[in-house]
Amino acid sequence: MLRRLGALVFAAVFVTACSAHEEPVLYRADYPQYQSADALFDKATLVVEARIVGEPRYLQEQAEAPDPAETDPNLNPHAGAPAEVAAEPEAPPTVITVYTAQVTKVFKGQAQEGQSIEVKELGGNFDGVTYAEEHTTAMTQDSGYVLFLETYPDSPAALLNPVQAKYPLDSSSNPASLPENSLKLTRAELETMS
Repeated sequence: MLRRLGALVFAAVFVTACSAHEEPVLYRADYPQYQSADALFDKATLVVEARIVGEPRYLQEQAEAPDPAETDPNLNPHAGAPAEVAAEPEAPPTVITVYTAQVTKVFKGQAQEGQSIEVKELGGNFDGVTYAEEHTTAMTQDSGYVLFLETYPDSPAALLNPVQAKYPLDSSSNPASLPENSLKLTRAELETMS
């Protein structure tokens, strides 16, 4: 379900275009912002250094049951109206990419070195269409990252924020901030926090 995507709140969903050839679908979402790496670390249930392995898989989240406020004629004057009157543009599906991450170091939480965990992000390629979250840089296979995650008992872990909670490892295996991320993080700081 969408609530399990992490601390994500959809502000809007924007479709760039749908014509004879499929254009990318752009998601706009509002994520919690963190003022420091310490705040990010405190909020995460799992903080790991991991390598993305294998091919990602793509999921289409199921739509939630309709809200009675939309289908009850007493609450919505358009309920029961002819389709051309009541119809609103159909929202695009919610596509999630699930990566397999092999843990190489645990800084916080319940995981072990060598363990594989699943990590999900909004967006991906599904049925020939690209779905992208406007601020996300997708993780790449065989690359290392420091990840700040929220974990769930029955669903893949989710990044706390697609920009602030993902630090690619540079050639010296030090965490590097994504271009949009003003929070800097060093390995020494991570060791101190843990």
